[in-house]
Amino acid sequence: MVTIHIEKVRKTFGEVVATDDVNMDLQDGKLSTLLGPSGCGKTTLLRLIAGFYEPDYGRIYFDDLDVTDIPPNKRNTGMCFQNYALWPHMTVFDNIAYGLKMKRVDGMKYTQAAIKRRVKDALELVRMQGLGDRTPHQLSGGQQQRVALARALVIEPDVLLLDEPLSNLDAKLRNEMREEILRIQGELGITTVYVTHDQVEALSISDMVAVMEKGYIQQYGPPREIYAKPQTLFVADFIGKCTFFDGIIHSIGQDYLTVELTDGQKVSGRTPIEGYPFEEGESVRCAVRPEDLFLESTDPKNNEISGDVFQVVYIGSNVEVFFHVGETSAVALLSPDVKVSEGEKIELYAPRSDVMILPLGGVDALRKIPGHPLYSQD
Repeated sequence: MVTIHIEKVRKTFGEVVATDDVNMDLQDGKLSTLLGPSGCGKTTLLRLIAGFYEPDYGRIYFDDLDVTDIPPNKRNTGMCFQNYALWPHMTVFDNIAYGLKMKRVDGMKYTQAAIKRRVKDALELVRMQGLGDRTPHQLSGGQQQRVALARALVIEPDVLLLDEPLSNLDAKLRNEMREEILRIQGELGITTVYVTHDQVEALSISDMVAVMEKGYIQQYGPPREIYAKPQTLFVADFIGKCTFFDGIIHSIGQDYLTVELTDGQKVSGRTPIEGYPFEEGESVRCAVRPEDLFLESTDPKNNEISGDVFQVVYIGSNVEVFFHVGETSAVALLSPDVKVSEGEKIELYAPRSDVMILPLGGVDALRKIPGHPLYSQD
């Protein structure tokens, strides 16, 4: 297995910048996810790793080997495509065996016995024993995905690349295949890069998550860190739910910043971005997750936020209470037995440690942080 080291990679298509200034290490034996909306550059980055695209500049390494100029068939990667890309006229066995028949090891082709053994092992790994004689049209979507996964794994790749592999499956099958991919990746310990636009999928299966927008890596870290300490407004908004309150920095303390909101209320919070040079009077946004707002305060230092309720939605285990703070619409996730009605005033409490103070801007803000991969002194 290998660590994938990506250094200052940029890729454009005409005037369109698909990826830019990508610097990251995808760790040996870990499942790393490239997460973001459509058009953010995640599939382009995956194809750069695979060798289907060449970067305009920058380098890609597998461990210490520079693979930037090495063609895809020499990189020893296995890839699963979004549409499975199975040969419709071939059996399951022949689809899986195709890569083995094309691959050479030490100048020798695999023997027929070796191919049969490896395909048998791959079918067992993806729990498709006994289905080798079927053709793709005789399989369900989940079974086709398993065949595509077996075909990628049978060549014993150093790196497994998965391009939105579950997007064509229904919700139940997605959950089942998600568990299967986790099981297989865990058993093999193979370095895996997984592309998805589904935040729940990314958080649930990943060792590391890279959140992308407009070609840039806005944050790369473990799922819990991405959720608890978003580095940009985009990340905070894309991962989970947040209410954003506009304001200006009133004062800067050792551990907390105090922000005056547009309606005059003041809240204190922390910044999840170490090293960002905040200044008093600077326009910022306070991000608060719905589950971090409470009807009762357990600490006199908690923030008090008041507003006018305009909607209450029962969702089973909780109720979503929507309220206005000035001109801002906010939401709190409260217990289902809470007695709150539309038109009432509500006072909620938020611990200072759960209010996140974030600078305006995305990449431009990150460029101001010394030591950040995007830091610029210009």
